[in-house]
Amino acid sequence: MNKKVVLSNKYFLAKGGERDCYIHPNDKNKVIKVVHRNEKHNEQNKLEYKYYKYLKKSDKPQTHLTECFGFINTNLGLGLVYERLRDYNNKPSKSFKNYLEEKFFTKEEEENLVYELKEYLFKNDILFIDVDLSNVFCQEIFQNVYKLIIIDGLGARRLNWRFYVYLYSKIYTRYKISKQWKKFYNNYLKYSTYL
Repeated sequence: MNKKVVLSNKYFLAKGGERDCYIHPNDKNKVIKVVHRNEKHNEQNKLEYKYYKYLKKSDKPQTHLTECFGFINTNLGLGLVYERLRDYNNKPSKSFKNYLEEKFFTKEEEENLVYELKEYLFKNDILFIDVDLSNVFCQEIFQNVYKLIIIDGLGARRLNWRFYVYLYSKIYTRYKISKQWKKFYNNYLKYSTYL
């Protein structure tokens, strides 16, 4: 690892339950997630890195996930570097929740986006565990063409035996995907203006 990247409030983007997210000071197209809790935590960076490595090794398409670039040394500790989602016009992408609150899409457009994400998760056995709507961004890939991208909450909640069961037991994995999808869909329904 090279010399430390210095993070400060100037680059701060968001705070999660376990990690803070910063714009990479040397590359505005990347973000760095750093654990902010000193007490016991769920090792989210380690867990997600292992899960991304597993997906790559298994040749799973990552069309609906942000890219993960690996670890970097920062003044706040070890950080995990991800792609910072940007729209085709180079503006930062926004969360799906923001779009729903703005009543941006028609009912059909909303349903198509949600259905496409569901197809991707189920077809490729992708474990999307933390199904909060703020963990899904809506990227404009061409003018007026959108896609949902998961930016956080993959793999498992904790780096324990369950995580490995998820990876190697198709039956358990599919059960978990189905269970979490129902939660995600219910979250979506709370914000959809068409119900």
